[in-house]
Amino acid sequence: MIMDKYFICLANSYKHGGRCIAGIEITFNAEGKPTIVRHPDGRPCWIRPISNESDGAIPNEIAQDIKLFSVIKLKDAIPIATKPHVEDTQYSQMEWQQGHFILNEDLLKLCLDKKHQNIFYFQGKAIRAEMVGRLDYSLMFIHPENPQAYVDENREKSKYRMKFNYFGSSYDFPITDPVFLEEFKKDPDRYSQLPDLYLTLSLGLEFEGFHYKLIAAVVLLDNSNFGDSKSDMPDEKISYMDQQKQLHPNAYAKWSQEEDDLLKEMLKHGASIDELMTRFKRNEGAIRSRLKKLYLNEESNHWFDKYEQELASLLDLKKDIDDRIVALRKDLLQQMELHGEEKVNSTRFTVSYSPPKTIMQFDSKLFREENQELFVKYCKPIQKAASIVVRRNNKEE
Repeated sequence: MIMDKYFICLANSYKHGGRCIAGIEITFNAEGKPTIVRHPDGRPCWIRPISNESDGAIPNEIAQDIKLFSVIKLKDAIPIATKPHVEDTQYSQMEWQQGHFILNEDLLKLCLDKKHQNIFYFQGKAIRAEMVGRLDYSLMFIHPENPQAYVDENREKSKYRMKFNYFGSSYDFPITDPVFLEEFKKDPDRYSQLPDLYLTLSLGLEFEGFHYKLIAAVVLLDNSNFGDSKSDMPDEKISYMDQQKQLHPNAYAKWSQEEDDLLKEMLKHGASIDELMTRFKRNEGAIRSRLKKLYLNEESNHWFDKYEQELASLLDLKKDIDDRIVALRKDLLQQMELHGEEKVNSTRFTVSYSPPKTIMQFDSKLFREENQELFVKYCKPIQKAASIVVRRNNKEE
């Protein structure tokens, strides 16, 4: 479907002699207030404009003046999703809109990818081309821990990279953000130990059978670190209340009884804070404040509450890992059949192949039903230690 689209720019990085621009899609209501467009799972929807060049790069003369958090309009936008770059979008004209989003922590948190706790599958620096068919995203915005930029001299041409941690895993990716690189090259020591920051991550084009993971943008709350990057900010000062209303259309509005009832119902069915923020169009502080008030009224502050969020996150992570293991085992089985190998040995694994066969399975339940007297005579009672069973309730649609 051809239509105009808008997005907040979160990347303007190097790409094969041109630039790769990408950002999070937004829409505007009747009053002109912007709202972030999201997937059903809560992730922000990304847009990556693609030119008519063979590699899709945006020409430098078009991209060089576009800053992070500028609002971009694509006329006649047509999604052309291909694995893994499902965010790719063709257009007839790109326009830089007047105005600018106010850079603050609330805006950055709204842009975060809170679904994926690993970066494009796993800890490695690249993904084999044949594996990317499983991915439904190639861009993400994250809040890493312990970031450290450095110069890799162990190659013919020096490379600028960054190490960081994310959900317990360590990563090390090349930096393609031209604004950050310009400042970093001037004084590498100054930026080697970085303060709190955010990163836009991207999966590159295929190169020799791999898609490499890249840091497409480095975002610091204090933009003064990057030269004159504040030069395109509006001159007039916007109050904190107006900023919040720009980011959250219902900020400071009175809660209705219908909203309270819906809030309780969504919370009952396991809705996250991010889902509640999206549904009620209010910031995190407003959601938590309302929850606290409702908890006090209902006296429902239970000792289990503090464990619920962590338990849900760990079970989500386990399911994601289990699904990836199943897919990987299927690939290994197909490869062993393709190569006619019954056993593969490496320094860390031994994988053995078993051909199809018929096996006999003992059905203890059926045996007990048909041989009750024998079962009672020979089965002895045993003492088991105390335990609990944790079963995740099915969420209603």
